[in-house]
Amino acid sequence: MIGSRCIHQSFYFMHRGIRLGVIGAMGEPVTYLTEESYRPDWLKDGVTEASLKAVLGAKVEIQRLGRELAKAERFYLVGSGGSYSVQFPVRYLAEKYTDIPLLQYSGWEFLERIPWAANEGSACVFISQSGKTKEVVRAQEWAKKNGAFTMGLSQKQDSVINKAGDIGFGTGARGVTMGKLTTLYLLFGTVLKEKGFEVGGRMIKAAESLPTVLLPMIPKAMEFAKKTALKFKDDGEMYVLGGGINWGLAYQYAICTLQEMCWIHATPINYSEFRHGPVEMFTPGVPAIFLRSRGNEGELEKAVVNWCTKNGVKGIVLDSQGGEVDNLLTPFTLFVELEWLSYYLSLAKNRDMAQWRYYDKVEW
Repeated sequence: MIGSRCIHQSFYFMHRGIRLGVIGAMGEPVTYLTEESYRPDWLKDGVTEASLKAVLGAKVEIQRLGRELAKAERFYLVGSGGSYSVQFPVRYLAEKYTDIPLLQYSGWEFLERIPWAANEGSACVFISQSGKTKEVVRAQEWAKKNGAFTMGLSQKQDSVINKAGDIGFGTGARGVTMGKLTTLYLLFGTVLKEKGFEVGGRMIKAAESLPTVLLPMIPKAMEFAKKTALKFKDDGEMYVLGGGINWGLAYQYAICTLQEMCWIHATPINYSEFRHGPVEMFTPGVPAIFLRSRGNEGELEKAVVNWCTKNGVKGIVLDSQGGEVDNLLTPFTLFVELEWLSYYLSLAKNRDMAQWRYYDKVEW
């Protein structure tokens, strides 16, 4: 059995990139992950830049598809996991700035509800990185039979949902979230612009500005995350707070990153519901991540963060590195900060984020 002194020494050396071989509780050698030996594919050098280049390089085609979608009267977004979370900013912007009906669903939720209005006159966008997620494929089949205009959005152009849809688009991006969310901004930015709403143009300009805004953030995000992750290395539970345009990001980070890939008991909490239950759990020492928006959207967030700080919560605030960014960009800027935090947290906990016990191994 590894003694407590050995454990602390292991984290000390691991933080400095030293690979250790220690005998674990079951007699098996323990190999510690280091910056030199381990980095997930989506965080390798140049992936963010290449992902943005792939999507923005196809802007003309995406906008052509957006004009096709704009012929519909109402819209549905369907996807599971990360493909569900990227829908939230688009829905938020459509509801806040337009009168266009735009609804969102996880794949199984869509199949349970089978929304009858997803018929002639509506356009349904089905999102899946692999392009073959079972419930998303089934949802698309139902929508087509119900008369809806359908679109597939995946990484590869020749995916199942792209071939089955009336139209389809393959992002060609290795950066999973970055590829899908950037595409959705261009796609629905075009839809809303065609419908006569100013926010559509803002969404397109936001997407076009991403290389200039995001790439300079990466070195600072890495440095901050490397220092901060050790603060949470012994925590098995964590809260992630977000709201407004960033609620989907809070959900994604808690569910898809911390739970699925880091094996941490994580809970997403919307700022709007903080005082209705969660406030009782935020006692001194509780670990939490606070995502900050911009403009009027941040007033409630500020109040919650201030209260938690005064009450001794062990929290960190991510705020797009303090930069003056449009609130439309915060789902991207905060994402850059979060994904590097997850990487260094996985190092501190010696957890390979690309290895799963059950994901894609259990039949449903």
